[in-house]
Amino acid sequence: MLELGRGEIRTCQGLSRRRLLTVGGLGVMGLTLADALRVEAASGAGSGRQKSCIFVWLDGGPSQYETFDPKPEAPVEVRGPYGAIETNVSGIRISELLPTLARQMDKFTVVRTFTHGLDRHSPLHVMTAKSDNPTAFGAVATALGERSGSFPPYVRLGSTIKGVGGGALGAAYNPVTVEDPYAGKAVIPDYERPAGVAEGRFDRRRSLLEQVDQFRRGADADASLSSQDASYRKAMGLLTSSEVRSAFDLSREAPELRARYGANKFGQSCLMARRLVEAGSRFVEIKWFGDVDSSAYDSWDVHGADLPGLSRLEHQLCPRLDMAFAALLRDLHDRGLLESTLVVALGEFGRTAKINAMGGRDHWPAAQSVFLAGAGTPAGTVIGSTDAEGAYPSSRPVPLNDFIVTFFRILGFNANVDDRLRAFIPSGELVDELVSTA
Repeated sequence: MLELGRGEIRTCQGLSRRRLLTVGGLGVMGLTLADALRVEAASGAGSGRQKSCIFVWLDGGPSQYETFDPKPEAPVEVRGPYGAIETNVSGIRISELLPTLARQMDKFTVVRTFTHGLDRHSPLHVMTAKSDNPTAFGAVATALGERSGSFPPYVRLGSTIKGVGGGALGAAYNPVTVEDPYAGKAVIPDYERPAGVAEGRFDRRRSLLEQVDQFRRGADADASLSSQDASYRKAMGLLTSSEVRSAFDLSREAPELRARYGANKFGQSCLMARRLVEAGSRFVEIKWFGDVDSSAYDSWDVHGADLPGLSRLEHQLCPRLDMAFAALLRDLHDRGLLESTLVVALGEFGRTAKINAMGGRDHWPAAQSVFLAGAGTPAGTVIGSTDAEGAYPSSRPVPLNDFIVTFFRILGFNANVDDRLRAFIPSGELVDELVSTA
């Protein structure tokens, strides 16, 4: 079925921008990609390696006490059942639930005083800068930055994050989403031939596309439409690109390395994130998710009411984070990628100082710990300190807005000189300790 000129959004010539061409399943599998390539061409994006980002949303809000800000001297109802251990950086201790990361403290930094006032289970404020803004950091970074090569610039790994993506920038900047990387060869809808379409049939459709191109070139020699044709042809090339497909294929990694990341979806997502930034992706998001049947266990939400409280941190959450992040840091470092790749991990808030009657901790946005590594950020350091009970910053508070401004500066974007960025991020001050070497 061939359709021309149908759709709500049209060019000034009357041709639909999103339904300009549909040949069987071609519009479904390649049109959004072509849109993105057109935007890239229109913006005059150049080439050259930029800083990449692996952004990890620890959905549910991790407890700072059982991760990066233990309080071993506090009363038992505050410190909890777990102790603190020394790291390979003298004077810095983290939770005993993260022993492998403790041996790599010299490769990352922790901000212990990230603070805001939003007590809600939502990714918006930590992934888009505003509680009513659906435009993700990944979309902004890929839209405003230079594109390196033809690889998908923005990829999301993990279960769906509703309402967060291209936002105000449009669907062309939505991420390529991979919900389950653990199966080995992931199915990437934006780059996959429709089910039931054989290679020969796909080639015939490409031939038909070329015939339609000839028709349109004869009917209208407008330069903008010729450029649009080029975007479709480039999109078609990516659909059959072995380079793109291989980057998403975890079976190409050595079994020993895959085991080092952990035999679970989060660990394999971290491995795939490394493969993607190495191949050329600019921004890779990972949403935390577990491997158990109940969706209630699919987060760091440890109230203890309908869940087994802090014990889940010991048996499920922290071991997987510890194993995957330690492997990721080592892998990025060994491959020379850590210098150009920013790794950030945070939740939507921290946890209360006192353990509740159900054996868990409740929401607490006044203080939480944030993990950062690479891209010139200082390694082996801790920024800020909380009070004796870990409830409030006692030195160097890092408000949400300041953190976001600093995050973009590390990636090479300066809101003070780039007016395009001001529409997407709030005003704030730089956290100098994080950018002094960036």
